Amino acid sequence: MFLLDVPGDINKASGGMAYRVMVRLTKPTSDYDTNNANNLPPVIFPGGLASNLMTMSRHQDELTKQHGFTVVNFDRLGVGLSDPYPSSFNKQPPSAADVAREMNFVMSHCESVLQTKNKWICVGGSMGANVATAFMTLYPNRIGGFFNLDGLPHAFLQIQCKKFLKDGQMIMNTMRRLRWTGLPRLAFRLALQSTLPVMGDAFTTRQLIGVMCRDQFFVATGLEYTTLMSCCDLECAAWGKQATTECNDESLRLLASLAPDESVIINEGKGIMPRSVTTERSKSELGATYLTRADDEFMAFEETFRSLALKNPDDVDKTKTHCNWPTPPKHPVGTFVGGVESDTTIYPLAPQFKSLVVRILCARDYTGGLERDYTQEARNHAAARCTLQTLMSDDGKVYYYPRLSHLNLWQQVTEVVSITFEMSTAIQEQECKRHF
Repeated sequence: MFLLDVPGDINKASGGMAYRVMVRLTKPTSDYDTNNANNLPPVIFPGGLASNLMTMSRHQDELTKQHGFTVVNFDRLGVGLSDPYPSSFNKQPPSAADVAREMNFVMSHCESVLQTKNKWICVGGSMGANVATAFMTLYPNRIGGFFNLDGLPHAFLQIQCKKFLKDGQMIMNTMRRLRWTGLPRLAFRLALQSTLPVMGDAFTTRQLIGVMCRDQFFVATGLEYTTLMSCCDLECAAWGKQATTECNDESLRLLASLAPDESVIINEGKGIMPRSVTTERSKSELGATYLTRADDEFMAFEETFRSLALKNPDDVDKTKTHCNWPTPPKHPVGTFVGGVESDTTIYPLAPQFKSLVVRILCARDYTGGLERDYTQEARNHAAARCTLQTLMSDDGKVYYYPRLSHLNLWQQVTEVVSITFEMSTAIQEQECKRHF
């Protein structure tokens, strides 16, 4: 682990002041593994909302130990073990452009240290998947594999946005005010009790909860709700008319009804449960059966849907907001979508996804926790977004987990490690085909 000095112009939320982010880099140590690692794409974990580099530390360690991956995990400005926002900070949340520039800076530094020019596998858990897609819109062709670990769907923009922001910020403000009582520490310990065994031994429970009880945790989490919306808005712009927020009811139904490559029963968080493939569907899904890409109605739809793909940066509308904001068409951060400058190039996602190896894990248990409040339309958007991303990839697969919630899904360390390794094999096969 090391602190990386970041110039003040990378993230405008720093108020122009230089700051430091904590980076955790794991790489193989033996000569055999080192030689093997030279052929493997490096892996990066952009963090999720209210998480830090400890959250997926076991995933990181297992990827390195089992398969010899070089893995980079880092905390954004204000998050976890990185520097807090400066005292002169004006409460301006980081934009999508801010977190994308920061991620690019970290990746570029690590590339120079590792002396690699390989494309990365990006494992984005929850909000991390949104940060990853925002990154791709501004820094194309840096990613070879996109692993969407239940990233938050576009529906948060048009359906859940106001409630999501209001509830989240209320919780954070309450916990912050009660910090002096010690109640947040107890609350976090109880909330994390079932997940702690899955988090490995790189960090102690005391360290994790200690970081979450610092004042900067509550400040950063509250602000990053808006950052999340900014990332989603930028992603929608880069998909153009293919964004699920642009779909009519019939298009959304077809996208949401397409069968996953597998529906999986597994729960590593409750002990080792053998992985099994099932035909089981969660109660939240549409209808009793799935569509397949061979069905006539979907084949006709797919042809039309593909014709909507944006191909050139000039086709991206930087001014249209996709957010159901209190005063549309105001963007979450800044004047232009994603907080970009007027002369910033936004690269369409469709051409990039075509050559990406894409794997998506989608939690489909909406019976408890915050998921109970998701509307059916929001749930459909989650499924539709999975279809969109895999449909536009020449090598895309989606896995549904009908008995796992959003928070349960990231605990499936064995599943995440296995699929990441499978992605690396697929990327290497792609490279071989290009050269021969």
